[in-house]
Amino acid sequence: MEKQPPSVDRSTILSTIVEQMTIADPSKQLSIVAVIDLKQFQQINQLYGHLVGDTILAELYQRLSSLTKQPSFCGRIDGDKFALLISPLLDIQLLPLLAKKINALMAEPFQREKLNIQIRGSIGFTASNSNSLSAERLLLEAESAAKKAKQSGEDYHISQASSYDQAPILVALEQDIDEALESNAFNLFYQPKLCLATQVPMAAEGLIRWDQAHDQNINSEQLIAIIERSGRMSDLFRWTINTALRESASWPKTKGPITVAINISASCLKQPDLFPLIESSLNLWGGDPSVLCIEVTESAIQQDLAQGFQVLSKIKELGVKISIDDFGTGYSSLEYFKYIPASELKIDKSFVLNMLDSAVDMEIVKLIIEWGLRFNLLTVAEGVENPQVLNILCELGCSFAQGYHISKALPQTTFMQWLTDYRREDYFENSLSD
Repeated sequence: MEKQPPSVDRSTILSTIVEQMTIADPSKQLSIVAVIDLKQFQQINQLYGHLVGDTILAELYQRLSSLTKQPSFCGRIDGDKFALLISPLLDIQLLPLLAKKINALMAEPFQREKLNIQIRGSIGFTASNSNSLSAERLLLEAESAAKKAKQSGEDYHISQASSYDQAPILVALEQDIDEALESNAFNLFYQPKLCLATQVPMAAEGLIRWDQAHDQNINSEQLIAIIERSGRMSDLFRWTINTALRESASWPKTKGPITVAINISASCLKQPDLFPLIESSLNLWGGDPSVLCIEVTESAIQQDLAQGFQVLSKIKELGVKISIDDFGTGYSSLEYFKYIPASELKIDKSFVLNMLDSAVDMEIVKLIIEWGLRFNLLTVAEGVENPQVLNILCELGCSFAQGYHISKALPQTTFMQWLTDYRREDYFENSLSD
């Protein structure tokens, strides 16, 4: 491996962009320029030396170069700044997923001299077809977007100057989403969570579904990204919490109370009416706060630690559970973790899915479960797809499990029937009833 990634000047980048835009079909393809600005990389140089820093940059270059099957371009344009040209890309809605993939590449620890070093970066995107923004404007807008992401603490930012053929489709989708919110056209599906100590279902995660999304070939992550972009996340959360509390009140209680978990975004955490909304919804439906769980990702909290801690602490004081979603994939720090008002940690499915084949993933799962036990936190493993994994999680002392081995997300009536029909011997190799 090279000690340093290849550096390129702006003229080389611009000529590559122009060349790619010239051969692209503007009616079908987009040219995406991404700029990745690493955060606090100078600290790595200071702590571990420039040689270690250079080898990390070289490995990051290799990771970024393998991002797509045929990367159009990847190069370092500054000491700790990279530029990517990704073309073709057929759908602008894939940018949030692309950002998540880039963040995952950076989040994977860089192993140097018995050290596991993690880096973070802010990503700026700009998109264009061949008839819109110039190459120079594309690069400048991507750099500006990366700067805005860095200043706001967000993982990524999409330039408002981006121009693409999908814009009319997105506008139409946003209008459809507005109408769906007004006409109550969304549905909540519920994915069961099994308590591993008792081997019975004691929780479920509410996941949004929209029938029209299938007609538009939009998956759940893309749908949320569009709603976030339209500025309607608060309205969606209001609908979600009221629907979850109303529907969960009718669930059969033969196996005891069942907690319903709903997800909250970073933008909702910043809303001043979040706490009164949760409090009033609980009062409206007469719900016991202990059967409501708010799931929030590490990255959402980190966008504004002080605000996030304050709001989540007030919510927890109501008796509502707080779950840290995708735990282990963010940038966990003991400095902030000791203050976080968490009730449980959700082990990301990327670790659980591979724990039988990867010793590293197995150790990560063990560490998170041990962490939960030490800090008196529940742990939830998602992505459980076979009884062998479920059995191992039981032995490790994990609190809850969810995944396709147990059940996919189900509509309200089907979920209620699943609860009624549930038999532990259908899921566990060694049932407590044996």
